[in-house]
Amino acid sequence: MVTRRFVGAIAPSFRSPLVGALLLTAVAAHAQAPGSAEAGKPQDAAPTYGKIVAEQARLRCWPSDVATPPVFEDVLEKDQVVRLGRAENGFQAVVLPLGPLGYVSKRFTEENEDGTVVTNGSKVAFRYRPRTSEAPVAQLPKDTRLFVVDEQDGWYLARAVGIDAWVANAEVQVVSNDPEIVEAYEAFAAEMKKAPQERLDRIAAEQKQRELDRIDLEAVQVVEAAFRKELAKPTEEQQLEGLKAALDKVEEGLQEEGEARLAAAALRKRIETQKWIVDAIKVTESKPPKADDVEQKEPPKDKLDRFQAIGWLRYETRLSEPGVYYLEKGGRRQFLLSCNTGRFDLSLFVGREIGVIGPRRSPLSDELSTLDVERLEVLGTSR
Repeated sequence: MVTRRFVGAIAPSFRSPLVGALLLTAVAAHAQAPGSAEAGKPQDAAPTYGKIVAEQARLRCWPSDVATPPVFEDVLEKDQVVRLGRAENGFQAVVLPLGPLGYVSKRFTEENEDGTVVTNGSKVAFRYRPRTSEAPVAQLPKDTRLFVVDEQDGWYLARAVGIDAWVANAEVQVVSNDPEIVEAYEAFAAEMKKAPQERLDRIAAEQKQRELDRIDLEAVQVVEAAFRKELAKPTEEQQLEGLKAALDKVEEGLQEEGEARLAAAALRKRIETQKWIVDAIKVTESKPPKADDVEQKEPPKDKLDRFQAIGWLRYETRLSEPGVYYLEKGGRRQFLLSCNTGRFDLSLFVGREIGVIGPRRSPLSDELSTLDVERLEVLGTSR
């Protein structure tokens, strides 16, 4: 039973039965009304839909009729179905699915690992354009979710649920809640959610790509660490075939595009270059097998007679000119070297004692003769 106290007036005596019955009926009906405190939680009213009748309707920030009103970024086209809120001063509130487009300073937000953004202040300004000199449209409480569409110069262009936008009454027409209208509004809501979701999907894809790159790089680095261990050994003891096989297996699982594939290609080149040096030294230091059934020929008096020149390979850079390779013996330069066939990369033998076979020529512009290397053998190292 609901008891009511009449303040500032004399309570009616209900002397007339008819009047008393009517008053009691009204009190009971009010007690059972959906919006009354006695009825418990109020039921949600059916949404009101409207259709834009103007060619274009700019969403105003406030229901005020001024010459140049502040407006949001959104523009509604003719026949667009929207949900309507309250009416005020000849304007109608438009309730957008995620709220109107506005600006929030990044300084008062926090971005989570998944890309979602929330406010981190108690009264964060929501503005219709990125200017701090103007009054904000609304102030958002802490942890308000922002549906970010874009970023520019320290600002988020975003939507926030619960912020009204306004159009003139003449720009919108109330329509019935038939299935076609509801479907048109749901399509509008789905379209509005695309831009924020595309941003989140892009962030998730970038995070996944970074994680895959990290895993791939770790696999390449395992092979690189093993290669460094081999380089620490004497050259003749280095075993590189296994490293090449391991790198082949790693490359099979790498992504087509990524830092790891570039790192693997660079590592492969280093391994192949070092293997070529190891093989060259092994060939130089190996002794031919003895053959008892082959007639032994008298060895030459000097095994090094077969070379046109012997010496330490050096490289000299020249200012504004290409550098030159030359042989040095006893502290003196003997010959300049070239390799027109491209068979040998002379840079790999700098600092080693080598024997060279090849034609000799004497250009007029050089003080030293030039040997064009056709065959090269490593005789010693500077170690």
